Amino acid sequence: MTETRTEKLRRSAALAFMALVTSCLLALALSQSERGAAGLPSVVVYAFAAGFGLEFVGSAWSGARGQPDGARR
Repeated sequence: MTETRTEKLRRSAALAFMALVTSCLLALALSQSERGAAGLPSVVVYAFAAGFGLEFVGSAWSGARGQPDGARR
C-alpha cells in the first residue's frame, strides 16, 4: 500500500514539530542546569520529557524511511 503525498507531508510535519519541541526541552534542561542544585527538579522533568520526545522522533524517523522497527541498529 502506498502513501499519498498528503500522508507523507502530515507525517513529516509531525516529525518536524516533535523534533522542535524536543530540542526546546533539551535547551530548557541545559539552561536550568546552570542554576545548580536549585534547578535540579526542573532538569529532571525537562530531561524526562525530552527522552520521550527523542524516542518518538527516533521511531517516526525509522518509519519515515520505511524500515521496520527491528531493523534499526
